[in-house]
Amino acid sequence: MVVPSHHYFFIYISLNLLYNRTMTNLSTETLEVLKNFASINPNLVVKAGEPLSTIAEAKNVFAKATIPDPFKSDFGIYDLNEFINVVNLVGDPTLEFSDESVLLKNGRSKASYRFADANILTAPTSQINMPAADVSVTVTADQLSQVRKAAAVLGHSVVSIVGKEGAVSLSVTANKNSSANTFDMVVDEDNDCKSEFDFQFLISNIRVIGGDYNVAVSSKFISRWENTAAPIEYFIALEKSSTFTA
Repeated sequence: MVVPSHHYFFIYISLNLLYNRTMTNLSTETLEVLKNFASINPNLVVKAGEPLSTIAEAKNVFAKATIPDPFKSDFGIYDLNEFINVVNLVGDPTLEFSDESVLLKNGRSKASYRFADANILTAPTSQINMPAADVSVTVTADQLSQVRKAAAVLGHSVVSIVGKEGAVSLSVTANKNSSANTFDMVVDEDNDCKSEFDFQFLISNIRVIGGDYNVAVSSKFISRWENTAAPIEYFIALEKSSTFTA
């Protein structure tokens, strides 16, 4: 039997559509990374097979994460919080990607979410070259939690990593008001750096996912926060009022 030529055309189109679609599920870890990145920038540009990265509109926070289930397609999302809400709406969906959208399916429920043009989104254009660190210290999740609580109680917006003669503390204070109430917590009693320093951060910029962090700080107004348990890191800018005396 001879198959009509239009049947060949139908088979070709069907296979082509199948080839251009990739399917995946979002792990809990990936969803947590997406939620965290949404707090930094609602825009997200994904490159197939590469770690996820994002940068704040003000360019003062950069984040990079290796996820357990890398995406196999390039795409852009304009409102990451909205996308996460759609994922939650469908409930643990399978994601079927095409060039212009993703179909989220779970049982009888499904939703179609269209991608944004990556050219109009704010996304990293290069990697961060971290200078040599002047100070390195470990900050635990509990310590970060206490600092955030102290800032809320005292009404302050800045946290400092303060050091003198090897003793390093986290300090919450109003740096322009010497009479303001303060909160201090020692995080290292014998740091390798014996210099005197006051590295200041806006607490609103420390938008890191939960966990302990190895923090490396350079007097060139940049810091690197590396999660000790997950492949995620942040580069956070220091305030210009920071000081370092070698």
